[in-house]
Parts: sequence; C-alpha cells; structure tokens
Amino acid sequence: MDFNFQRKRSDTISEERKLEELEKAAMHFNYIEFSWRDFNKVSNISASAIKVHFGSWKKALEALNLHLQKKGMKLSPRPYAPQRIYSDQDLFNELERIWKKVGQRPSRTEWEISKPKIGIGAYKKRFGSWTNACLKFIEYKMGGEILSDNCSQFDNEDPLTPEKPVGFSLSKENLRNVPPKLRLKVLERDRFRCVFCGKSPATDLGTILQIDHIHPFSKGGKTTLDNLQTLCIECNLGKSNQIIEKPN
Repeated sequence: MDFNFQRKRSDTISEERKLEELEKAAMHFNYIEFSWRDFNKVSNISASAIKVHFGSWKKALEALNLHLQKKGMKLSPRPYAPQRIYSDQDLFNELERIWKKVGQRPSRTEWEISKPKIGIGAYKKRFGSWTNACLKFIEYKMGGEILSDNCSQFDNEDPLTPEKPVGFSLSKENLRNVPPKLRLKVLERDRFRCVFCGKSPATDLGTILQIDHIHPFSKGGKTTLDNLQTLCIECNLGKSNQIIEKPN
C-alpha cells in the first residue's frame, strides 16, 4: 500500500459509487429506512458527502429508492421517525394499544420494549411531556377534562363566602378547585386510575376520573397533594363527603 499525505476528495466519488454504498447500508439495515448517523456507522463514505451530493439526506434516500426499484426492491418506512407528522388520533391509538398491552400507564422502558410504531419523542414534542401526553389521552378517552370534586353535588360551599373566619388565606391550598399542575401530579402518582376500584379510562370503557379531597373541603380539608386522590365518578359519588382513604 502506498501512503499518501493527500486524501481523496469526496467530490471525486461517482454517484454510482455513492449509491452502491447506500445500497450496502440498506442491506445491513434489512432494507428499512436508516438515518445518516446509522449510515456513518457502517459506511466508508461520510454521510456529509452523501448529503452534499444529493442535496439532503431525504433526497439521498429517495435516490436510493429509485435505484432499488430498478432491481425490484424498495426501502420500508422506519417503525417510527421523529420527523414524521402524526395526528392526535394516530398518537392516541398507539398509546391505547401499548397501555392495554402492559396493563397500566407505560413507563419509558415499557414503551421502548413494546416495539412502538411511534417514538416517545413524538408525544413529548406534541404535548410537552410524556405525563401530559398520558393526561390528554385519558381526557380523550373520557370525552372531557378531568375535574376536581368541586363540581360534585355534595360539596357546594363557596370558599369565598363572607362566613370564612377573619384572617382566612386565599392561598391555593384553601381554594377548592385543584390547579392543573397539582391535578397532574395527583394523576401521575395514582397512575391515572381510581385508587379505590382500579379502573382507568385507558382500559375500562366509560370510566370518568375525578380528583377528590380525602378530607372533604367542606370539613376543612386542604387542596394539597397529600389530601387529594384519584377516584372514578362512581366511587367518588359513593364516598360522598365522608373521610375514606384508599385501601391498603
């Protein structure tokens, strides 16, 4: 072998040679779409040279597909791809499938090992976080927003009435309505299901969840994380304004 200081310029590599290298990578990845990072792991040509030549990585894969079609082959779409645009319905359908498969709100690990068709990153990008995606899915299954028990028939006292003692604080813990962030923490802690009967809108058709004050607000209970729990509407109505904590 001759050792030369000068490197071979990538722009001197023919398009045919670049397509051959792309085809080798396609074979390595079982003819499933692959990223430029994947290509760099198995190729002797830099993905940068490929992108420069074809204009973009997407156009390079399009050229590869045309090349393969002449041989009666084609690239299959990746199971999921970050740049692909999914509808809310697509996202919720896949979340429902995996939620039912694992029997509970799937963790990141459970999601990945369940061979999802959509990456978890797509949910974070759409809804801001994985937890918020799960919340939106539950509300989608319920057909409405998850409310706190301030909307129930047995606790209609207005926290702002003049009968409140002198010095009454208007801090969030003294307001009956549960703020959205706190509501989300309660649902996340209780795994988006009723702590009494275990039902969840994700797996039990018709289930509606509410956020309940364990020590009723009408009896001095505070709107704090440790005094809140997730109940289905049936269990919440059965509990009424009694002090009943979740069973051990």
